[in-house]
Amino acid sequence: MKRYGMKSLALLCFALAFLSGCSKKVAKDDYGIYNDFDSVLSAAKKSGKKILLFFTKVEDGGNNETIVNDVLHASDYNELIGKEFETCQIDYSRERFSKKSENFDEARNERDMKTAVIYGAESTPAVLLLTKQGYVITNITYLPAKNPKEFSEIIEMDRKSITEMEAFLAELDASKGLDRVQKIDELYEQTKANFRYQLRALSDEVIKLDKKNQSGLVGKHLLARASTKAMECYLRREPQKAVDCYLEPLKSKFLSVEEKQRTYFAAAYITGNDTPSVETSEKIIGFLKSAQELDPESQLAERCALLLERQEKILANQKETEAKKAAEESSEENSAEE
Repeated sequence: MKRYGMKSLALLCFALAFLSGCSKKVAKDDYGIYNDFDSVLSAAKKSGKKILLFFTKVEDGGNNETIVNDVLHASDYNELIGKEFETCQIDYSRERFSKKSENFDEARNERDMKTAVIYGAESTPAVLLLTKQGYVITNITYLPAKNPKEFSEIIEMDRKSITEMEAFLAELDASKGLDRVQKIDELYEQTKANFRYQLRALSDEVIKLDKKNQSGLVGKHLLARASTKAMECYLRREPQKAVDCYLEPLKSKFLSVEEKQRTYFAAAYITGNDTPSVETSEKIIGFLKSAQELDPESQLAERCALLLERQEKILANQKETEAKKAAEESSEENSAEE
């Protein structure tokens, strides 16, 4: 598997303002494979089929090339795989991101990079098996396949996970009220943290369905939504607004002390950067102190204490540097006047 710096590339490429169709989408290739995630998601919701999402970088050759040429583009792929799955392949070869390329499409590139971040694609080839809603069933361990039949056998290795997810979602669809709240939370817990972005609408449901917090889960899902909203701020290239996403839930009476601590800690964490200003350092220190004061005996309070010590040293150095700079500027001004 080849690493290709997806995280660093992603940070440079996002802008959600362009993700709503600023350019014409090419939904399918000549082999009937979708190359746009929004399109395959829409198709799956209509057909009721599950989704196979492939991340590739064909220019690297090896498994990246064979999975496309020998599996996805094989004449019997749709016959063997297409009955159960809608398929989407997104390729991240460098050529398509060059503005000199005749195929350069900034809006499409932005959408594809967003998909890569949402699904944590850091290497290629990567294959995810999704529900029709885009929830992750499993991250398929890709084994070299020479043809669609061999690839279908790889899928069958995860058949138990597929069956269990389908059964669970049927129960979720049939549930109502607080029972649905519990089912949503169960799905949330079953889903790995880096795949929870697509559950954001379900977290919204928890908040709406349980207005009195009878389940005790509202605070948890307020924080879950704070996390996804903060992520969206980064995707829009508005990181300065992300901290507000974490401060908003603090207005709720349903957050436990532990949840409030985690909220302040998250606010401190995303406020920081490599060379923060004095003002930024003071904000970080304020958030860490607020977290620590809520429960000084907790493990998180211990972590806050360690970070506080470090951040206060940084702040002291920053103030010293600024004082020296101010003194030098004042001295230069006096010399100029003389």
